[in-house]
Amino acid sequence: MKSPDRLIDSVYARLRDKILLNELRAGQKLFDRDLAEELGVSRTPVREALGQLAMMGLVEARSRRGYYVAQYSPEEVAELYEFRKILEVSAARLAAQNARPEHIVKFDRILAELDDMSPKYTNYAKIVELDLKIHRFIGEASCNSLLSQAIHNLMDRVMCFLWVDWADPAGTSPESIIAQNLEHKELITMIKEHDAEGAAKLLGNHIDNSSNVMASLLNAREALRNAVLAANESGEPASV
Repeated sequence: MKSPDRLIDSVYARLRDKILLNELRAGQKLFDRDLAEELGVSRTPVREALGQLAMMGLVEARSRRGYYVAQYSPEEVAELYEFRKILEVSAARLAAQNARPEHIVKFDRILAELDDMSPKYTNYAKIVELDLKIHRFIGEASCNSLLSQAIHNLMDRVMCFLWVDWADPAGTSPESIIAQNLEHKELITMIKEHDAEGAAKLLGNHIDNSSNVMASLLNAREALRNAVLAANESGEPASV
C-alpha cells in the first residue's frame, strides 16, 4: 500500500498528465467524486492533488464553485511567453557555457530522434513531447538547478494550451515540421559548440515566433466566441 504522500503524488501526476494531454479540457469543471472513482482512490488524495495543481497554475480554484482546468486569455498567454523567454534565453546562454558530457549525450540522442522524424510524421503528441524535452534539457544543461526547475514548471503550464497550436493545419504541415526540426538542430548544435550568444538569440526568436502564432490562434478563437455570443443575444446566425 502506498503511503498517503506517495498516493497524493501519484494522483497529482495522473491528473496533471490528463490536463497536459487535453483529456481534461481548458475550462472544464473537475468533480472530486468522479475523479476519485475514475482513478480508484478516495476523494481525499484527489482534493489534495487538485490543491497542488492549483498552486502550479494548471487548475483554478473558484470560491464556492470548486476546481476548474485553467483557461488562459490571450493576454495571460502573452505574459507567460514573455516570462518563458526570460528564463529560456538565460538557460540557452548558460547551457552553451556549462553543458557537461552527459548533457551532450542527451542532445545527441535528441538529434538522432529529429533525424528519424519524417516530414510526413503525424504523431503530433510525439512531436510536442520531443519539443518539450528539448526545452527541458536546455534547462538541465544550464547547470542552474533553480532555473531548470522554473523552466520545467513553466513548460507544464505552456502545455495546457500548446494543443491549440496543433489545431491549426499550418502548424502541422510537413513544411512547418521540417522548419521546426531544423531550428531545433541548429539550436542544439550552437549549444554543443559553446556559441552562447547565438543560442540565446535563436531561442529568443523561436519563442517570439511561437508567441505570435499562439496569439493569432487564441485571438481568432476569442473573436469567434464573441461572434457566437453576440449572435445568440440577437437571435441571428453568427458570421464566421
